[in-house]
Amino acid sequence: MTKSRRPVFLLVPSLEPNDAIGNDVLRTHQILRRAGYDARIFAEDFNPALASIAAEARAESHELWNDSAAILIYHHSIDWQRGEKILARSKNRIVIKYHNVTPPHYFSAYAQNYYRSCVGGIEATARLACLRLDFVWGDSQYNADEFIGLGVPRERCRVAPPLHRIEELGRASCDSTIVGRYRDGVPNLLFVGAFRPNKGHFKAIETLAAYRSLAACPARLFLVGSFDPVFEGYREELLRHARNLEVEDSLHLAHSVSLSQLRAYYNIASVFLCVSEHEGFCVPLAEAMYFRVPIVAWDTTAVGETCDGCGIVYDTFDANALARGIDECVTSRAVTRDLALRGRRRYETVFHPDVLESRVLALVQEAEDL
Repeated sequence: MTKSRRPVFLLVPSLEPNDAIGNDVLRTHQILRRAGYDARIFAEDFNPALASIAAEARAESHELWNDSAAILIYHHSIDWQRGEKILARSKNRIVIKYHNVTPPHYFSAYAQNYYRSCVGGIEATARLACLRLDFVWGDSQYNADEFIGLGVPRERCRVAPPLHRIEELGRASCDSTIVGRYRDGVPNLLFVGAFRPNKGHFKAIETLAAYRSLAACPARLFLVGSFDPVFEGYREELLRHARNLEVEDSLHLAHSVSLSQLRAYYNIASVFLCVSEHEGFCVPLAEAMYFRVPIVAWDTTAVGETCDGCGIVYDTFDANALARGIDECVTSRAVTRDLALRGRRRYETVFHPDVLESRVLALVQEAEDL
């Protein structure tokens, strides 16, 4: 606990209560306020429901940004000109919390607004790395390494996994319709992630086809996540890919589900299949660990780091190899129990809210003591 009531400013382009960055900001605010810090959230846009705890970020607020005793935690994932103006004039102690920027090429064929946003985000990352930074906190070492590669000293970079709502998800009621319909002995493969081209949905469908061929039995693949209509062409391509591989009857797309429905999908899952092509952390992997769902994954970007030995993880994408990993989970209770135990143990020791709270407070204290 601190007695200083030192100001801590949480700066974010936009704030919504139910997305990954919003969860991280809101939980950080709650933790710091509880610990005695004068924590305040500033955003250019925020959900009206958060008006009691968030204020507009204004570069002209000189009394805030001139306070050399204050700590400014800047949440970075996109190009934000107003935020950079604040950083440029700030005399605060500056921390960049880096949530990663998706490589733009994933969006070039589908959504030019996403493409331009990611191009701008990458350019912003390079600019931020040139500023006077006290610390960079990456959601993962993979994220932190990006800033190290841009010249930020390694000794100034830390790993701070994102704060989350997994415990709240665990307390949600379980949708009985989903459980009643799909808990019938047929293997259920699950992936949770927004319907965007970097998430590896094509590869997940190919892995489903490989598993059905290997096991010569029915199986289902559930792709669960938020959907922006701008990606309707991408969605149609996924369905066409499933038809070409003759697995369309086994593919289930679930958009923008409730907490109750999401919990039900984890409840019926035989395997959590992650073949995402780009992840800066991947919170759903931690959700799978919490719910003791065995993980079969492709080790790319931050996926292997997040799993860290608690799943069957392959260095390269090979649908047949991944299918064999799924088959191990489906046919061997010993393998399933072992992976479930290792996953839950990793969740409790690394990603439990109490552990993450201690991490946040230790890092803020480090910035305070600098």
